[in-house]
Amino acid sequence: MEALQKLKVKKSNGEEAEAEVLLCFELEKTGKNYILYTFNEIDDKGMETIHASILNETEKGYSLDKIPEEDWKEVKEVMREIIRNEE
Repeated sequence: MEALQKLKVKKSNGEEAEAEVLLCFELEKTGKNYILYTFNEIDDKGMETIHASILNETEKGYSLDKIPEEDWKEVKEVMREIIRNEE
């Protein structure tokens, strides 16, 4: 899979926005590719909001799908590892 740096995302309200790709990774346990990305939004605690999705390669590029509840534990662990490495 090629390295992505920017990603155009169609939000649930139909608006298209450009996101900065933070990380793409595959989990051996699920065999799926995931993507972490941000719109550089800051929440009420002053933290940057990070979005996570399943990344599927399609004929037209990529599509993002919601992460099933059973995959979240592993995805969150990857996110925690990134945070620990940045500190």
